Amino acid sequence: MSTVVPLFMFIATLFFLRAGLVTLGFYKEPILTAFQHYGDEVSFSPLFETIAWGGVLAYLVFIVLVPSSFLILIGVFSFAMFVMLYWRIKDSILNHPAIFLRFPNWYREIVDRTSREERRKLSYMWLALPLRTRLLYNAQHEEFRKWVELVVLSVS
Repeated sequence: MSTVVPLFMFIATLFFLRAGLVTLGFYKEPILTAFQHYGDEVSFSPLFETIAWGGVLAYLVFIVLVPSSFLILIGVFSFAMFVMLYWRIKDSILNHPAIFLRFPNWYREIVDRTSREERRKLSYMWLALPLRTRLLYNAQHEEFRKWVELVVLSVS
């Protein structure tokens, strides 16, 4: 038990940081990868994911500070309730995008300026970039915006 909780804390911290970077717009890969699929765009809520991983991380920190088997049981039941609640309100989340579907500014600019097919091609071009270039574009939004314009002009 003593080695499992720190491992889960490490994993939860990584996923929380990843979700936070996606929400803030400094990690573009998950959103751009979602553009690849045919048909309707798959929408997810990076803000909701950040809140969920933050809750998991807070719970794990609380378990480390106050170890109790009763708290672990409460955590398992609350996790099950959270999953059932998410499946229950999933349609409501998608029906109210102004509240729940918070995306970075670069996402809104891409959706407003490009068609579905252009976004798919943009996604495949993103995956073809070298890792260092993707890291540069993740950090510098203006350079990313210029790259998007160049890709959209080249595939039109």
